[in-house]
Amino acid sequence: MKRILIALGCLLIVGCATQPGPSSLTLFFSPEQISLTAEQQRKISDFLAQNPYRQLSAKVAPADLDNPFDALLQGQKRIQAVSTLSNSQNIPLHLEYVPTQTADTLILERQAP
Repeated sequence: MKRILIALGCLLIVGCATQPGPSSLTLFFSPEQISLTAEQQRKISDFLAQNPYRQLSAKVAPADLDNPFDALLQGQKRIQAVSTLSNSQNIPLHLEYVPTQTADTLILERQAP
């Protein structure tokens, strides 16, 4: 019985001492970029691995292009690329298009529990 209590105490201490991963990840794109670079894929995969059981939101800004319609399409393609990556890891994503966000950025955020 004493061993069980000690083991549970150690698990509790280790569990409490474990730091959660970062709560957000910001990616920057070039205006013409629609797919993810290998580095961006790695960063997103790492972020998803650190938040496997959480609802995440992906906030995408339009591209910095002269034509507003093309800027919107670039944002949609970027959302699709991130969504494909999160779906492959079975992690739900709440997708948001945020026109007021800094152009050519994508922010992944962990939502509050």
